[in-house]
Amino acid sequence: MRKSLLCIALIIASLLPLAGQSDDLGLGGDLDRLGGIFHSYEAAPGPQTPAPRGFKPVYVSHYGRHGSRRQIGGGGTEAYKYFLKASEADVLTEEGKALYKDLEVLYGEHKGMDGELTIRGGIEHKGVSQRMYERFKPAFKGKKAVHCQSSTIQRCLLSMANFTSQLKGNAPSLDFDFITGKKYFELLCRGYYAPDQYKERSSFLSDSLVHALFDPSRIMSAFFTDSPKVKEVVPDPWRLGRYLYLILADCQDLKYETGGLELYKYFTEEELTGLAKFSNETMYASMGNNADWGDNIIWAQKWLVEDIVTRADKALADGNVAADLRFGHDSAIMPLAGLLGLDGVGRRFKVGEAWKNGHYMWEVVPMCTNLQMAFYRNRKGEVLVKMLYNEKERTIAECFIPGVSIPAPVTGPYYKWEDLRTYLIDISKNKEFGK
Repeated sequence: MRKSLLCIALIIASLLPLAGQSDDLGLGGDLDRLGGIFHSYEAAPGPQTPAPRGFKPVYVSHYGRHGSRRQIGGGGTEAYKYFLKASEADVLTEEGKALYKDLEVLYGEHKGMDGELTIRGGIEHKGVSQRMYERFKPAFKGKKAVHCQSSTIQRCLLSMANFTSQLKGNAPSLDFDFITGKKYFELLCRGYYAPDQYKERSSFLSDSLVHALFDPSRIMSAFFTDSPKVKEVVPDPWRLGRYLYLILADCQDLKYETGGLELYKYFTEEELTGLAKFSNETMYASMGNNADWGDNIIWAQKWLVEDIVTRADKALADGNVAADLRFGHDSAIMPLAGLLGLDGVGRRFKVGEAWKNGHYMWEVVPMCTNLQMAFYRNRKGEVLVKMLYNEKERTIAECFIPGVSIPAPVTGPYYKWEDLRTYLIDISKNKEFGK
């Protein structure tokens, strides 16, 4: 463990020269992208490659992260509590009082609604559902079954409700069944290997990164007076900065509840990008296919891969199943992308280098992140599959499982199911990987 912490310390040291360096993080002028994993879903489907002649969609296997949600735990309330204490101690500046007023509105939206789906989150899932139906319409014709599995967490259940209600409206003859429970939570959101060691490394990394990338001195003088009482109210300015980032990032998810309230005006570009880099790297360290301990993270999704294969086999053999729909969390779909080796989203870097290589959390795992595997069949019974991640076609770029060969697409993004199936089984069976 001491060796691991030394490695993390070296990562932090490498970032220190970048602490004051501005970077757009792929923003393209959109400040909401600073939110990283809290970024609301961007409905920007990529171009669709036509299937080879004679092949029509017959089945879809889907995994979707819940839609835009409120923050969890202290993320939605702690920043407000700091400012409440500061107000009671009369140590807020005029700018601090203005921010306090906005935080009060956001606090009201989180009180008693910890982590719950927002209006925007429901709209996101309805949109993905609508486009999936239009894209693979032949698969949903007739009285076919749609099997739906969900995490037990309410935001996932409500995401499933929005998604399926939209699909049912388009195809009334479909027959839906729904299931959840501890068994399905473990399947759809499997915990990582060696969690205690991981948590120690992750906590050290997170605390160190925020010190390396974010300087709280300006916000302290902007929001608080020079009274000695301020140190009692805000004993750890970096912790306050982290809480402010979380609620700032969540404003976009509460767009309809708050009338578009946002907090960017209270921060400088350097502060915003520093906090965004901090979040990008801590989230990549937590859920990404990173070179430091990513094996322990992505290998946990082997059971999900097995479920995808098993259910696809049954659906293809039966002929009366239109789709298997799964609703879960970022902590499953991002490692799944790594285990599959998907181009652009399953990439492997050292922790601290993801954002420098264009691996942005707002793009890789925003709210409502989704993976769709579309199955096509011709009259001869041959089956092709293509994969879409956030509605963009993806191929397998690199396999991180020793000794496993990547299947070759037949054309464009289309794979023979027999080849892709072998690959999926192989990546889920390697007993040495992830130890």
